[in-house]
Amino acid sequence: MKKVLLAGATGHLGKYIFRELKQQRHEVRALARNLKRAQALFPDPEELVLADATEPESLQGCCTGVDVVISALGKSISLRNQGTGSFQEIDYQANLHLLEEAQKAGVKQFIYISAFGAEQHPELAYFSAHASFAKALRHSGLAFTILQPTALFSAFEEIMSLARKGRIALLGAGDSKTNPIYDGDVARIAVSLIDQPSQTLTLGGERVYTRLELLKIACKAAGYKGKIPELGFQFVDGILPFVRLVSRSLYDKLAFMTAVSRVDCIAPAMGELTLEDYFELEPQFST
Repeated sequence: MKKVLLAGATGHLGKYIFRELKQQRHEVRALARNLKRAQALFPDPEELVLADATEPESLQGCCTGVDVVISALGKSISLRNQGTGSFQEIDYQANLHLLEEAQKAGVKQFIYISAFGAEQHPELAYFSAHASFAKALRHSGLAFTILQPTALFSAFEEIMSLARKGRIALLGAGDSKTNPIYDGDVARIAVSLIDQPSQTLTLGGERVYTRLELLKIACKAAGYKGKIPELGFQFVDGILPFVRLVSRSLYDKLAFMTAVSRVDCIAPAMGELTLEDYFELEPQFST
């Protein structure tokens, strides 16, 4: 049993990691910003630290006595999320503050959930922040584990919400391919790598889908039977500069989504659950 500090414990992925840690009988110190969301964690963590990782002074001593840090800390890519802070401030700087505390406390291992292909798109804020922190972690002197999932099943919550409102659209022709992975599989893998040597792993799900296939599966699960209009990349590229003038946060999210929709994003199949099974098993996705 290890004493683990889990950052981002109340996020989509963080809750899966928290449950996996508890099932494996690790002692968990949960790091969260919101008390109400932290109190919803079940079962209760052994310890709870309320802090904003973008403010380094609030993290002082958070890693004392901890063996392992697992960070699922990051800015949401959901278009509905109106949270403040940029990818640079949260995915890079906040994690860097946490890493500095881990170094001070003599933490043995730091496990970080990054993003597939982060190093390949330095021009995009989302990827740049992930790649920059991964580089800092590799040079930190701590044993590190960097996990790079292609995409998480929970990301389809937003697609289903849009489908139910009839606001669904496909970026491009939808012929590029990817193999998203179940959040629970990422959590299982992350916890299984505690005490393992430093490594970077790309993670994909069991099945490869085209973007159009993914959209159709989400629409079916949402009960949407209408048409799926196509937004050409030329059109999206044309409006992005104007979006940037209005909202840098929205621009960064749309630029990321457009970039990954253009190319295949396929990683070794490490997941065990298919997207179709996930929609049947997860109650929050019921129509």
